[in-house]
Amino acid sequence: MFLSKKKMKLWASILHLIAFVFFVTGISIIFCNENFNKGLLWMNAENYEDSPLFMSQVDSDISLLFSYANLKDIFETDGKFDINKDIFGLNMGPSNDVDFTVGSIIEYAKRHGYYIDEHFQLSITDQKLVDQIEDTSYFVNYRTYADSSGIVEPGDGYISMKTAITESLGLLAIYYNAYERFVLAPSNFRYRLEYGEEVYTNDRSLNIKSVYEYGKYVITSSQGMVVDTNLRTVPKELSYYAEKLTDKLSKPYKIYIAINTVYTATDIYAVGNVNYLSQRRLYVIGLVSVTIGMTVMALSLAYLVIFSGHSDGGSDIKLNNLFDIIPFEVKILLLIFATVISFTANNFIGQRVVHIYIEKKHWNFADQMLNYASIYLISLPIAFSILREYKAGLLWKNSYTKVIKESFSLHMFRRSFKKKLGSNFLILILVDFVAMTFFLLTTINEKSLLGRLIIFICFILFLIINFIVFNKVYKTAIAFDQIAEAIKEIANGDTRYRLKEDEFSGREASVVKDLNNISKGFQGAINDQVKSERLKADLITNVSHDIKTPLTSIINYVDLIKREKPENAKIQEYLDILSLKSQHLKNLTEDLVEASKVSSGNISVDLRDIDLVEMINQTNGEFEEKFSEKGLSIISNAPSNGVKIRADGRHLWRVLENLYNNAFKYAAKNSRVYIDILADGKTATFIIKNISENPLNMRPEELTERFVRGDVSRTTEGSGLGLSIAKSLTMLQGGKFDIIIDGDLFKVQIKFEKVE
Repeated sequence: MFLSKKKMKLWASILHLIAFVFFVTGISIIFCNENFNKGLLWMNAENYEDSPLFMSQVDSDISLLFSYANLKDIFETDGKFDINKDIFGLNMGPSNDVDFTVGSIIEYAKRHGYYIDEHFQLSITDQKLVDQIEDTSYFVNYRTYADSSGIVEPGDGYISMKTAITESLGLLAIYYNAYERFVLAPSNFRYRLEYGEEVYTNDRSLNIKSVYEYGKYVITSSQGMVVDTNLRTVPKELSYYAEKLTDKLSKPYKIYIAINTVYTATDIYAVGNVNYLSQRRLYVIGLVSVTIGMTVMALSLAYLVIFSGHSDGGSDIKLNNLFDIIPFEVKILLLIFATVISFTANNFIGQRVVHIYIEKKHWNFADQMLNYASIYLISLPIAFSILREYKAGLLWKNSYTKVIKESFSLHMFRRSFKKKLGSNFLILILVDFVAMTFFLLTTINEKSLLGRLIIFICFILFLIINFIVFNKVYKTAIAFDQIAEAIKEIANGDTRYRLKEDEFSGREASVVKDLNNISKGFQGAINDQVKSERLKADLITNVSHDIKTPLTSIINYVDLIKREKPENAKIQEYLDILSLKSQHLKNLTEDLVEASKVSSGNISVDLRDIDLVEMINQTNGEFEEKFSEKGLSIISNAPSNGVKIRADGRHLWRVLENLYNNAFKYAAKNSRVYIDILADGKTATFIIKNISENPLNMRPEELTERFVRGDVSRTTEGSGLGLSIAKSLTMLQGGKFDIIIDGDLFKVQIKFEKVE
C-alpha cells in the first residue's frame, strides 16, 4: 500500500479543511457581491447599462439634476455661486428685520458645529454647540427656497433659528453635490434643459440629433406624455420633475438626457461599470470556489466517516483513550462550552480583525460567517469522536442517558401503585383542563347568562365525575400496594406474613385470601422439609454410630486372626477380602457421618491464611506413590511464589484428598493428572483434570449429588459422597466449586479469594 490508512485519514482531514476554506471564501464572495440575489442568468443576459444598479443611478441623477435646477437661482447670480444671496429673513423684534445671506448662514453654521461631509450630507461636529442655538420662534418674512402657500394658520408663519439653519444647510448640501457632479467634474451624464429662453446644460453640443449618438438617452417635452428612451425602464419621476420646474420657469420645455456608455469621463458611471464587471468575475470565482469546496468536502467527509476509527490490518475500532471514552452528553456540553468561548473570542478579537479587511456594509455577514465557521470546526472533532464511539458500540453503553433511563426504569418499577396512579391522574387532570379550556374558548362567544351558566355547571359535573373515578381507583391502588408488599415479604422468606382479609372487598378480598393460603402452604411445606431433613440426618448419624461398634469388633477380630497366620492359603485370601471390605465399610460410615454434619451445618470452621501452593505440593507428594500404582503421573503447574488464601486447613485437606482419590479411582490407567494453580488480581484458582477411564454419561451437577459415581456399573470402591462432601466443604469455607465435563475430560475447579 502506497499510504497507510492513518496517513490517508490525515491527508483527507487536511484536504477537508482546505476545501472548507474554499467553500467559505466562495460563499463570502457571492454574498458580498451586489448582484448575488439575481441568480446565474444575469451573468450572460445583462450588462451594466441594463442593470438595476445603472437605472438606480440614472434616477438618482435625474432627481439631483432637477434639484439643482431649482436651487440655481437661490445660490447663484449670473450662473455663479454668490455668498451674498439672501436666503431667508426673520422678524426678530419690533423694527428688527434680519436678512440671512448664504455667507452668514455658512459662518453661523460653522460656529455652531455644522459641516458638510464628503458625501455631501449635513453633519454635526459637536452636539453641544448645536444645542446652544436658541429655540425661540420668529416670524418669517421670507424664505427664497419655499413659497407661502403652506401657511394656513398664523402659527405656520413662525420658525426657529435652528430649523431655518438646518433647512438652508440641507439645500446647500444638495446644491454642492449637484454642482460638483454636473459642473465642476467631468461626467458621462449629459443634460440639456430648455424652458422657454432658459437653457441649463453641461454639454452645449447636446441636441435632438446628437442625443442619439450616446449609448443611453432620454427625451421628453411639454408637448406630450410619451418619453423617448432606450433605457431598460422609463425614469419613473422624470415627467413629474420636468412639469414641476415650470412653477419657476416658463413653458414650453424640452429635456435631453444622455449617458455616454463609452465612459470617456472617470465618474460614478465609469467606476460603476468597472465594479460591475469585477463583480461578475468575482461571482464566477465564488461559484467555482463553492462548487469545488462542496465537492471535495463531501468526498473527504464521506471517506473520513467510513474509515474513522479503523486502523491498518484490523477490523476493530481504535478509540482515543483520552477523549473517545467520554460519555456522549459530556461531549455535547463540551461542544456548547467551546462554542460559547469561541463566540466570546470572536466578539472581542476575531470580529475586529475581520473588520480590518471587510467593507463596513458586510460586517454583519462577516461576523455571522465567522461564528458559523467556528461552530463547524469545533463540532467536527467532537462529531467524529461520537461516530467512533458509535462504531465501537459504546455510544449508548457509556452514556449518562442510559444510566438515567435504567435508574428511571428501576424507579418506575419500584414505584408504588399509589404514586403511579397519582401521576397518571395528574396527567388526566391536565388533559381535562386543556380539553375544558378548549371547550370554553370555543363557546366564548356565548353571550347569554343561561348559556354561560350551563357551561359552568357542565365543568363542575366533569370535575366531580373525575374525582369519583379517582377515589375509586385510588383505593384499589392502596389495596394493590398492600398485596405487593405481602408478596415481597413472602418472596423474601417470611412465610408467616398475613394480610387482614376483612380490610379488603370485592376482587381484592379474593386475591388476599388466595395469597394467605399460598403463604400457609409454603409455611407447611417448609416445616415438613425441615422435619424430614432433621430426621434424615438423625437416622444417618444413629445408624452410622450403630454400625460403627460391631464394625470395629469385626476389624479387630480379623486382625487377630491374621496374626495367628493360618496355614491354609484359602483362609488367608478370605481374611484379606474380609479386611478390605470391612475397611471400605468403615470409610463409608465415616463419609456418611461427615456428609450429615456438613448438610446440617453442624460443623465448625476455623479460617486462617494458608499458602495454597505449599499445600498442593504436599498433597502431590502424599499421592505420588499411590498414583504410581495405576501408572498415573502428576503434571503440576503452580506459581513459584506462594498464593495465600483464607481457608480451614483441615477441611481444605479433606477437599483435596477427596479430589485426588476421585482421580485415582476413575482416571484412565497410565495417563496424566494435571494440577494447575492460577492467581489473578483477587482470586486464586485450583484446577485438577484427568481423562476418565469410563464414559462420563451424566451432567456435572449430578456428580455432586450424594451416592452418585461417574460410572454406571459402580464397580469401584467409592461411596459416591466424595465430590458432594468436597463441594459442601468448599462452599462452607467461602469458596466456589465447579465441575466441567468435556467428552472424557473430567475437570474440577475451586476458587478462593486471594489474601494479599
